[in-house]
Amino acid sequence: MAINCENCKAYCCRVIGKIVPELDRGDCACIHLTEDNKCEIYENRPFICNTDRIYKKYFSNKYTIEQWNELNHKACEELKNDEEQQYKEQGQKDS
Repeated sequence: MAINCENCKAYCCRVIGKIVPELDRGDCACIHLTEDNKCEIYENRPFICNTDRIYKKYFSNKYTIEQWNELNHKACEELKNDEEQQYKEQGQKDS
C-alpha cells in the first residue's frame, strides 16, 4: 500500500505544532496549511513532512517500503480517529 495523500484531510498538518513548535500557527496546525488542506510550500516542505526522505535516511534498513507506508497509513487513521473523537467530545460539551 502506497501512501495516498490525494484526498488528504491534513490530519498530520493540523497537529505538527505539537512536534515542531516553529511550524505552529497558534492552533497546533502548520503555518503553511491552506484553508483547502494543501501545503503552500509542498515542493520545499520541511524534512519532518517528507515521509520519503525520512524513510530513506532513517528507516530503509529497518522496514520495507510497504511496511513503512502501512505504518504511515495507520498513523494517519489514528490522527483521523483522534480528531473525530475530539469533535464528538466538543459537541457534547456544547450541548
